[in-house]
Amino acid sequence: MNGFIRTASYSRVSSQRQADEKTIDSQLVDLRQRIERDGFTIDSSFEYRDEGFTGSVMLRPALERLRDHVVASMIDRLYVHSPDRLARKFAHQAILLDEMSRHGTEVIFLNQDGLPDSPEANMLVQVQATFAEYEREKILERTRRGLRHSASKGNVSVFGCAPYGYRYFRKKANEEAHWEIEPIEAMVVRSIFSLGGEYGYSLGAICQELHARGIRTRRGNAMWDMATVRGILTNPAYFGEARYGKKRLSPRKPGRRVKRGDPEVPRQTKVAVATPLGEQIMIPVPALIEKSLFEEVSKRMQENRKRQRTRKDGAKYVLSGLLICGECGSAYCSRSRQGKSKLVYYRCIGTDKHRRRDKPICNNKSVKGEPLELYVWSDLCDLLSDPIRVEAELKRRLKESLPTENKLATQKTRVNTLRGRLDRLIDAYANGLIQTSEFENRIGPLRSQHDREVATLASQQGELAMGHDIASVTETLSKLAGQVDEKLDAASFELKRELLTLLVKRIEIHRNEIRIVYKVPPNPFVPSPGNRGKLQHCLSSHG
Repeated sequence: MNGFIRTASYSRVSSQRQADEKTIDSQLVDLRQRIERDGFTIDSSFEYRDEGFTGSVMLRPALERLRDHVVASMIDRLYVHSPDRLARKFAHQAILLDEMSRHGTEVIFLNQDGLPDSPEANMLVQVQATFAEYEREKILERTRRGLRHSASKGNVSVFGCAPYGYRYFRKKANEEAHWEIEPIEAMVVRSIFSLGGEYGYSLGAICQELHARGIRTRRGNAMWDMATVRGILTNPAYFGEARYGKKRLSPRKPGRRVKRGDPEVPRQTKVAVATPLGEQIMIPVPALIEKSLFEEVSKRMQENRKRQRTRKDGAKYVLSGLLICGECGSAYCSRSRQGKSKLVYYRCIGTDKHRRRDKPICNNKSVKGEPLELYVWSDLCDLLSDPIRVEAELKRRLKESLPTENKLATQKTRVNTLRGRLDRLIDAYANGLIQTSEFENRIGPLRSQHDREVATLASQQGELAMGHDIASVTETLSKLAGQVDEKLDAASFELKRELLTLLVKRIEIHRNEIRIVYKVPPNPFVPSPGNRGKLQHCLSSHG
């Protein structure tokens, strides 16, 4: 019987610090020991691990792959350390357990060892999930309230550290936590404000000046980052008013493309956004500069932003935010050259020397803007005018993985055969033809095999049902094409941008070709958050 059980495990830690310290290894050791004790073995490819992902959301890379494999009836038994490792919210946990139960996957929690499979045990799991969610929310609320109360009393301990130019001293028995000025770093801070305020240097110019003077960052880096300099120039603590609560966490907005090196699914579901000044708490600290100099720098930075591109006006070029280098994964950004006629082109930012200490990471070539924009727009118009193209592509993808009618019929026969064996065994026991001990020994393995084959049949039927969704996709594109068909030939910049961001996921610039990846439903069992998926269209070389 053991040979038929396909075993898997799922483990998770919430913070990046826990992931870096390998605290997830302790979960893996316990899971492997329990699996070995139950007489099973597990392949490393069926050990699903989410390192540094919160349990309050369901979109996690390893969990997504696990759910795909469960729906495909590839897993019979799943081992998890405790219910809160699977999900931190009761509703999410209920959805996951119901989904796994419907597809024939038995879930074993290590902290429930010895408990029988009964309604009482299921209720215990639900109670644990409710308390886990309550505990998490209560801790967050208590921590937030405690920190704000401490900040209102003027304690700098709420920051946990000190910015560049200060040194942080922890709380002791006879004194509170406090900041002290670091003389050498304080000189650098005053120089940065002097360059930005009195001499009007831009952020990039300040970074270059610091590098030329041989001044290193706190971590010892020779090159200063513009974001670091901007953080110094906008921090009110340097004129004596440290502010607590300048940022708050807000749900992450969906982006147009993933930044180079980042995973498809971000580790943090929320990002920091600025809060109104009235919600911030001011804490007095030693001042390094005058407030008038800080205000002068703020004015100059606003003027610099006005002279640069105005981000609030939105994209200035048709393909902004959609292009990505197929060689190094960096963004392709737009540039323009002034002359007799304005020339727009797109280039990989990985070719910029200043971004990597005069060592570019890519040598992919730039692309002329007008021919590229025309080619992408023409391909999009062809797609809208011919929705059958999308239908053909979806059919091609589904054909690679969908079960055939013969395979489905064979699976139905297998299920019916097992159902018949179960019925005959039950009838024999009811008529007294076999003993109770013999019945109990045979009914368990046979019922498990039947349930597994039923789950496989349901999975195959679900995959076939996906084919019927192709018509709805084609119908949706047809309606969209009908609404904008008359405007495509003379489309405005705004209409082009709206359609491109609606239908195009990304445009990859390779050395000898350009690939457009449209937003069409992929095969649910192949792509995952850590997989870039399949490309739909390959265009000709951009020369």
